[in-house]
Amino acid sequence: MKQVLVVAYYFPPLGLSGVQRIGGFVRHLPEYGWKPTVLTAKPAGYFAHDDSLWAPIQEAGIRVIQTRSLDPTRFFRAGSTVKLPRESKRKVLASISNWVFVPDNKLGWMPFAVRAGLREASFQAFNAIFSSAPPYTGHLVGCKIARRLGLPLIVDFRDDWVGNPRHIYPTPLHRRLHVRQERRVLQNASAVSTINHPILDGLQARHKRLNIPGHVISHGYEEQRASSVIRKNHKNKLCLVYTGVFYDAQTPEYFLRGLREFLIQNPDMLERVTAIFAGLVPDYFARLVRSLKLEQVVQYVGYLEHSSVVALQQRADILWMTIGSRPGASQISTGKLFEYMGTRKPILALVPPGAASDTLHRYRAAYIVSPEDINQATQALNRIRNDWRNQCFPEPDEAFVSKLSRKHLTQRLSDALNTAVQG
Repeated sequence: MKQVLVVAYYFPPLGLSGVQRIGGFVRHLPEYGWKPTVLTAKPAGYFAHDDSLWAPIQEAGIRVIQTRSLDPTRFFRAGSTVKLPRESKRKVLASISNWVFVPDNKLGWMPFAVRAGLREASFQAFNAIFSSAPPYTGHLVGCKIARRLGLPLIVDFRDDWVGNPRHIYPTPLHRRLHVRQERRVLQNASAVSTINHPILDGLQARHKRLNIPGHVISHGYEEQRASSVIRKNHKNKLCLVYTGVFYDAQTPEYFLRGLREFLIQNPDMLERVTAIFAGLVPDYFARLVRSLKLEQVVQYVGYLEHSSVVALQQRADILWMTIGSRPGASQISTGKLFEYMGTRKPILALVPPGAASDTLHRYRAAYIVSPEDINQATQALNRIRNDWRNQCFPEPDEAFVSKLSRKHLTQRLSDALNTAVQG
């Protein structure tokens, strides 16, 4: 069996969607002839921890190397759960971080990770290195280790780097440094993988001369977890469920205002609809719900472990999501979307044109509206009510959904690794 060193700062027992992608890869890689060893940081203070994601890693016997790191999260107690900061505070902290750290504030992890990776390589012979970002420090780690060992490197982008419109560069010098680091990583990579075509297209456009092989390996879902939960709806109630985190331009406001207008138009539904939120909500959430007089309808259950999230998703009639309109929104295709599709449930999506909406059109079982259009959200809820009453929700494209299981996607990653090794 071939050996791959997987470099991933975010890894279980940390929670949230970026962790699930890499966790899924390392669980399934042995099925395709690759034995993974994970190089990550010791768990620090973070917004979410999830033991249900950590347990399968331990059960699979996957070796996980956790190293020290000198980054801002170390100010929090190890393993503690940190409250998500207000958006205004988050922007201030991000601005400071952008000034001080290039490429990101996890740079202090690099010396510990590189040293640990090289030490591990003295005990076992790796055939390839796989790094995933963000944080982009992970790619610098993977690049250094791969160069020292003379091994092929595959770099995985869950978000774009220099082309990410969310990245604010304090000065032209900062941007040049990011461009230089991105180019250096790609120069040393045998291949690149991304979660969607817009990110891959951007990378290849910025570095045309490199002619680096690219693979689009999307987010996915765990088929066994999705199929093992009994689908039980809330009795005589239309159940709308949101799972995940709100941040940046992603806000529950337009959905909630659309829901309020829907109930004004359909007062008989006040006792027949429930909207459940699980995850991390903004600090104004409760105040907004009260101001819209939705306390009777909206239920917030807090952050749940992933296994409980899947169970909640399976009990829903409708799963809903949002991606706010902002520069670069066309690049975004969240892990939540693919988890949702794994349930085969209808999806209400408040999203702009782009990668997410294109995926939803292929999924078929979707009600797609503009992210900030309250009237469209209300109209979609009216269509959903009619389909719910008539028990005629749109059906997903099973052939499309089946290709999004993490097992299937891991096979594609193993193919990319095999090609890089043979290269």
